[in-house]
Amino acid sequence: MLNVDAFFSDGTQDYRIPCEPSSYDIVTIRFRAGKEDIDSVRLVTGEGFWQMVVKESDSLFDYYEIEFELTDQMVSYYFEIYGDDKIWYYNRTGVALELHKEFNFMITPGFHTPDWAKGAVFYQIFVDRFYNGDVNNDVVDGEYSYINIPTRKVTDWSKYPDSFGVGEFYGGDLQGVIKKLDYLQELGVEAIYFNPIFVSPPIINMIPRIMILSTPITE
Repeated sequence: MLNVDAFFSDGTQDYRIPCEPSSYDIVTIRFRAGKEDIDSVRLVTGEGFWQMVVKESDSLFDYYEIEFELTDQMVSYYFEIYGDDKIWYYNRTGVALELHKEFNFMITPGFHTPDWAKGAVFYQIFVDRFYNGDVNNDVVDGEYSYINIPTRKVTDWSKYPDSFGVGEFYGGDLQGVIKKLDYLQELGVEAIYFNPIFVSPPIINMIPRIMILSTPITE
């Protein structure tokens, strides 16, 4: 019986070497399977496919590898695994009998994660539901309508949001985040990931959307 739970690969330095390559680098891609468990595995990209070979084994697993040279273009890839008279697919969703290419692994030559973000503990914040730091800027009942739905100020923060709650506002704001920075540091948080922050619906002349991807917490 094929042990599909043994299948593994990702974009870290153990399975993509180097994990953040530059243009025209030679990249080694690795894939793990149960020891002597599968017939073969191949790496598939938009340019074709390459048969992978076992380069290392231990008591539990075989580690397959393939090398190929990048260009300066983004590369999408996934794995095809052959065994038990079936073809299995492996990408960022894990193992499946049906391929969903939108979840393929990606290599963007020249992209490098900032050093401060590597291994950092992130905390995601949906600002309106986090903490009300300034009640003077709260949206009130009926202040405006969006797609014919009037605004409503939520006072019970323990209630579940409505299934289509575009008019609900809990009152959280950036000042609330600032007031809770000490709390976040006590939790061990090192960076904040904000949900997209953008202008609210009643503004007719919309200004460009602003997204704060990540904000490191410093002393």
